[in-house]
Amino acid sequence: MKKQAIYQSSIKNTPFRQGEILTDIFQYYPIANEIELDNTELSFVNILHPYVIVVTQDCDLDWDYQARISDNRPDKLLNSIILCEVATAQEVRGTAEMNSKEWNLVSSQRHERYYFFEKIPKEFELEKEGLPELTADFKRIFGIEAAILYRQLELGMAKRRSVLSSPYLEHFSRRYHSFQGRVALPYQYESAKEG
Repeated sequence: MKKQAIYQSSIKNTPFRQGEILTDIFQYYPIANEIELDNTELSFVNILHPYVIVVTQDCDLDWDYQARISDNRPDKLLNSIILCEVATAQEVRGTAEMNSKEWNLVSSQRHERYYFFEKIPKEFELEKEGLPELTADFKRIFGIEAAILYRQLELGMAKRRSVLSSPYLEHFSRRYHSFQGRVALPYQYESAKEG
């Protein structure tokens, strides 16, 4: 079977894509102890996310983008774009709870919480710099207002980098939704003891 490219370069001046890797995204988080009902001025902490991947579905991203440029379908605007935190594989490997057995599950796509991305060559990346091995953590998701995310891009703060190609995109999406759709049980099944 012919080897297929896992990634394709992001494209400027187009909607964000599901499975698109972005860098240098700022999330603005209100400082909780300063929130008062009669105080209209809030302070915010800026949280820098060096790497994220877009999780929101392509159809919603397309509708939102078209509504922003044409201004004729406000009902199609997204209030937020869902993102998943991504770290370098080296950072994830270096955590205390990640022993070699756990890491082998992550790097072979058999760990339900993490998704491993092999190194992204510069020819498949918009900035032509390439990206290191990365790992998404499905427990670390957040939303950013769509207008703010596009504004960060417009100001050059955030950068579009690369997009997962099919069928890798579908594989990532299925794994993400499987993790988010798991059902908590009050206790685990037990096998009857023999003899």
